[in-house]
Amino acid sequence: MKKLMILLCLSIILFAGCDILTPPQVEYEISGTATSVNITYSNASEGTSQVSDVSVPWTYSFESTTGNFLYVSAQNQNDSGSLTATIYVDGDVYKTSTSSGAYVIATASGSAP
Repeated sequence: MKKLMILLCLSIILFAGCDILTPPQVEYEISGTATSVNITYSNASEGTSQVSDVSVPWTYSFESTTGNFLYVSAQNQNDSGSLTATIYVDGDVYKTSTSSGAYVIATASGSAP
């Protein structure tokens, strides 16, 4: 009976830790009323990418590694409008930032949990 309890406890610990082995799913989103934005973001290969004159909403998804730097920043290219930069990790909002006005920048960043 004692061996069965030990086996049961080890099984629970093993299965409870499965989320630790699953890489975080990251999605960057730029939304708002701005009609044209320039975006800089950290990508899946841990480098930096840029896209110009993009319409919103804009998204980019990838599988990350715990501890990796996450970064998305957008600049409004017009004299009015709002921008929201959001980082989702496993479907939940991780970081978000909103800016409104001419040529404003919204930036969200952090380390992948």
